[in-house]
Amino acid sequence: MKGNWGAERVGEPGSFFCIRAKTGERMAENELDGKILEDCEAVVRGMGCEIVEVKSLRARNGVQVFIVIHAALGVSIDLCSTVLTTLRPRIQMLTDDPGVSIEVSSPGIGRTIKSAREYRIFRGRGLRLLAENSQEWTAGIITEVSGASVTLKSGDASQTFAFSDIRKAKLDHTQEGV
Repeated sequence: MKGNWGAERVGEPGSFFCIRAKTGERMAENELDGKILEDCEAVVRGMGCEIVEVKSLRARNGVQVFIVIHAALGVSIDLCSTVLTTLRPRIQMLTDDPGVSIEVSSPGIGRTIKSAREYRIFRGRGLRLLAENSQEWTAGIITEVSGASVTLKSGDASQTFAFSDIRKAKLDHTQEGV
């Protein structure tokens, strides 16, 4: 799929996919990420979705920005395209680069949770996590998120984990609808 802003469709329907404005290299976190998140978060929320992650890189050939979004009803190729088109002028202004490369994507079905903020975004979704003191993965639905912990419900049982006690966590769609 190509549009007048040079986007292309990447991936198959139902799988991880993204809209890519131009090709990019590996991403690195920096101060620009926070500025983009702060400036664009309310706009994206008004479109019915959340920004999960922003990563940017200032490379020799210009600035590259990667944005991961989530929507309760799912992230379609059209939603990625709309978010990209809406955010492009803001990001061009923030980066002072009219040729900035921007990629907007879905989180994918097995996304590794990278920050405490993401547990709130994915509330109601399936998750499996590996606690620091365990060799076994624990799976369930995210039911509660506080400033320092997350609660998973599996069947009739609920378990709360402090963020500091979580070694690794991933979205797990197999827990949904169980």
